[in-house]
Amino acid sequence: MTDKEKFQSYLANTRSVSAKYGAKPIAIGAQPKILNGENDGHQMVFVIEFESMEKLDSWHNSDEYKALVTLREEGSDQHMVAYEQWALPPS
Repeated sequence: MTDKEKFQSYLANTRSVSAKYGAKPIAIGAQPKILNGENDGHQMVFVIEFESMEKLDSWHNSDEYKALVTLREEGSDQHMVAYEQWALPPS
């Protein structure tokens, strides 16, 4: 987090925008415990579930979300990635 006030504003506003696209917050973590490898300097992780990649793209490319990008960029140093959900094999 590089600017707490801007980042908090981003979080507060992005939650309602994300909900319009069906986003479901799964986990928020801070101060990671490194089990293997080196920390790249990032201190927080957010896991958000979308119904589909199409919904995620609609959210990420929406004018409502784009209006918040400056707050995100000025308030934090982030990497954003998306993964398709895979079912775990039976045990």
